[in-house]
Order: sequence, then C-alpha cells, then structure tokens
Amino acid sequence: MTRTLKRPITAGKGEARRQTGFTLVELMVALVIGLIIILGAGQLFLMGFQTFRQIELLSNKQAALTFATETLIRDIRRADDTLYDPSSNELTVRFPNNGDMASCSGTVVRVYRLSQAAISANEGWSLNMGQDCESAPSNAAFEPLVTAFNEDGFFAEEIDDGVWEISFQLMAGRNGETDSFTFNAVNRNQAIE
Repeated sequence: MTRTLKRPITAGKGEARRQTGFTLVELMVALVIGLIIILGAGQLFLMGFQTFRQIELLSNKQAALTFATETLIRDIRRADDTLYDPSSNELTVRFPNNGDMASCSGTVVRVYRLSQAAISANEGWSLNMGQDCESAPSNAAFEPLVTAFNEDGFFAEEIDDGVWEISFQLMAGRNGETDSFTFNAVNRNQAIE
C-alpha cells in the first residue's frame, strides 16, 4: 500500500485566493443597515404607544361627559324644583323618591358641584354629588361621580321655564386646548304647565 501525502493547496502569485468570512467593511455596512431598521421600528413603536395613550385619554373624557350628562338630564327631567347657585357653583335638584333612597319617604335633594381640588394632574376635578332626604346634604355626603373636568368646568343656567343649559369644560389635552360642551335639559313637570 502506497501512501500519498496531501499537501494544502496554496495560491501562488497570480492565482485567485478563496475568501472565507466577511470583510470589516461589509460588517460595518450590515451593522449600519441593521441599526437603521431597529431605529425605524422603535420609532413606530413609540408613535403607536403615544397614539394609544391619546385615544385612551379621549375615551375617558368621553365616558366622563356621557355619564355626567345622562345623570343630570335624568334628575332635571323628573325634578319638582331645580336651583343653581353661581356663588357656590352648585346645582340643587329636588324630586320625589322613586326608590333612589331607601330611607326616604318624601323628597330627595341632590346637589351637584365640582370637587374643591384636582384629584390628580391626569384626572382633573371631579363632579361630586351629594344627596339627602328633604334637605341639602352635608359636605360629608358628597362623593365623586366622574373626573376629567377643569377647575371651573361646570356651569348651569335656566334659560326658560324648566329649560336648563348645562355646560362642562373638560381638562386640557396634550396640545393645551380644552373642550367645552353645552347641552339642554328640560324639566318635564315645568314644561307641561
């Protein structure tokens, strides 16, 4: 048995060499392209997150406004007497008890007003409601209904017999603009007189 020795083939002076791996320039170009793609994806993620946050804030404001509006309209429609005091910024509504308060057999008195201070920087002031039987509720009886209002974000005015104009001003959004909403509520008892 004859053995032959295999020697590695080396390229000589004019022969082409086989290249293995990447050059430093190719690696640098690949890193730059990869960095650009990662930065673009990161920017898209941040924009999506900011958009989600804005939509969530707008949704919270809309829910607050809808709840406050429906609550006030319901109470004003069935009220025997409605009074707004601009000095204390309170709307007082008196109506017969239809199961609103178990311990009351006569008239329920509800008072709506804004909180004394902002709940937090993100939530703004809250619309508070207090209720009692036959008389105005004490300060301890007030509970927050909904938040997202400006400091002076609640106003009411009787524009005709039994027709009330209620205004809300929501807290400022990201661009600093506030949203104001005005709606009318008709007291059914006074409207048919």
